[in-house]
Amino acid sequence: MTLTHRLALVAMFASAAAFAQSSSTPSSDGMGSRSSNAAATMSPTAVLSLLQQVDQDELRLAQMAQSKATSDKVKDYAKDMIKDHDALDRTVSEYASQNKLTLSPSAIPSTQRTQLKTLVQTAEQKLGSATGSQFDLAYMQAMAQSHASVLTNLDAALPGLKDNSQDSKLYDLVKTAREKVSDHRKHADDILRDMSKSNAATGGSGSGMSGSSGSSSSTGSSGSAGASSTGR
Repeated sequence: MTLTHRLALVAMFASAAAFAQSSSTPSSDGMGSRSSNAAATMSPTAVLSLLQQVDQDELRLAQMAQSKATSDKVKDYAKDMIKDHDALDRTVSEYASQNKLTLSPSAIPSTQRTQLKTLVQTAEQKLGSATGSQFDLAYMQAMAQSHASVLTNLDAALPGLKDNSQDSKLYDLVKTAREKVSDHRKHADDILRDMSKSNAATGGSGSGMSGSSGSSSSTGSSGSAGASSTGR
């Protein structure tokens, strides 16, 4: 490994722990406030459409990670994403079908739709060209950021669903999805901190996680959703 590459890795992993911390801190700027306000007034169709879009995006990124990641912990995390978001997608789809709801990206408020699209497109661009430990870090950073964003939207939407929904099953479904998203975000933050510590211990020679037996902790969820086109 050249000195330049080594220094680049040191700088890259040094930012991982800070990124994990910042990803869990809600935005306090005007955009964050507008996003929360829009999420708070989402209809049942809009909330389920958002969950469905998130499921499809996470599944696509996780499949990429399964083939490109070098760290066992990152591969295990991606495996959990596939399992959990596929289950959530099927649950959402079943609920929508039973209640004659038509889910579509166009049902998502424009603020949330643009936010999701930007996060995923940015992640796909970075992951498409990244390899090795750089891919591992970029994927986990994308997971921490995207799950923090979704968590903020679901937290804003849940009170309205509880107050206005005549169907407790819908509230329970979204609340269960919210808990699963929270677990995913916390797990991503933990892996990012491990990456930073491991890199410091190895002097910046790499992620220090490849080949480690990282069994991922994923709580079982009943969760959602029907496959739909991404609208992109």
